[in-house]
Amino acid sequence: MAPTIDPCYVFHFLNAHDAPDGSIVLHVMRYEEMARRAADGTTPSTHSAVLWKWTIDPATGTVREEQIDDRPGEFPRTDDRLVGLDSAHGHITSGTSLVCYDLATGRTTSHDFGPGRTPSKAAFVPADGTPGGAGWLVTYVHDAATDRSDLVLLAAADPSAPPVATIHLPARVPFGFHGNWIADRDE
Repeated sequence: MAPTIDPCYVFHFLNAHDAPDGSIVLHVMRYEEMARRAADGTTPSTHSAVLWKWTIDPATGTVREEQIDDRPGEFPRTDDRLVGLDSAHGHITSGTSLVCYDLATGRTTSHDFGPGRTPSKAAFVPADGTPGGAGWLVTYVHDAATDRSDLVLLAAADPSAPPVATIHLPARVPFGFHGNWIADRDE
């Protein structure tokens, strides 16, 4: 029997990994439904994604769903070195905030950039060679009042603290613009 879940939509995964018990664990941004026309057929309505955990048991063909948070968001990330492995931490963009999750304990921490300041997808920048260790979260933040953007670095260990650095850019970076961190390697 194939695993089934309630009808929903997922575009972005935070991470997925094989668990020691043989199950597959996925953390996903789940939409109840996507944009559709309003009742009058003219105006599109939109819906927001929230973070869910799916645990797939291939032996029984079942899927257990668990909603992790009710805050709307998107652009989930983790330390790229842990993609496909059990990662204890991840983060999403939610309105004017970056929300960080301790996936092992369920605790959340957030950094609110303030009214009119919207972060883009944040990348984890490692401070050393330890996957899931110390580092920074780097994101573009659009300021609606100035129509410019900043490049902002937060300490991953305490994202609610004031930024480690804010670099004022001379122009706006388009919303949703994102990328990856690639370390300079001496070879």
